[in-house]
Amino acid sequence: MTVDASAATEVGQFFLGDSFPCLAGRSAWRQGGITHHHYTWFGDDDTARQMAADLERYVKAVDWDAKPFTSFVATFSGPLQLSEIEFEDVLWRQLQALHDHDSLTHGWAEGYDRDASSGAFAYSVAGHPFFVIGLHETHSRIGRRPPFPMLAFNSHAQFDRIKAAGLWDRLQEKIRKQDIELQGNINPNLVEYEKLSEARRYSGRRKPEDWVCPFSARV
Repeated sequence: MTVDASAATEVGQFFLGDSFPCLAGRSAWRQGGITHHHYTWFGDDDTARQMAADLERYVKAVDWDAKPFTSFVATFSGPLQLSEIEFEDVLWRQLQALHDHDSLTHGWAEGYDRDASSGAFAYSVAGHPFFVIGLHETHSRIGRRPPFPMLAFNSHAQFDRIKAAGLWDRLQEKIRKQDIELQGNINPNLVEYEKLSEARRYSGRRKPEDWVCPFSARV
């Protein structure tokens, strides 16, 4: 990990900018709920090793109930100007390498499927279930265009708490409304919500029905 104040500044500008529709992410940044680490190269094995250690520390330290929203955000200096398909390929290469390091010391998150084609799948790091959101500067969705590649790791435990509090539907409705105002239509990825594996939505690229996730969990 590199300590990069300029990257942190750019992340803050992105989250608080008019082109970012996610109210939860905006609130998390304002309330200090974002744990941000900047790395040199997206898709690199050494980056994956560092991320595994950083995410393990994050999972051990975070109090999911202390703040309304919290997230681990990883940003990368490059590569830049990837197409959506190229970005998706590198995203899964990064998540595979991260899992390969993590699996040496941690099992899969309890209660979630490690099969990326399953509707019960969640990405696991340090034994904790995450929903991963990939963003990059050339994304087709305006709201997913930070100045460099970015991965946001959002805890399923936090999702469950928000749902239990009866806040999920209202939050989702507000985010979708802002996305429509920004882009003119709803993100087509959201149509698949809770019907197919969440792995299909990590990169933000709309998938053909026969898409197969390249990720393979270690047994």
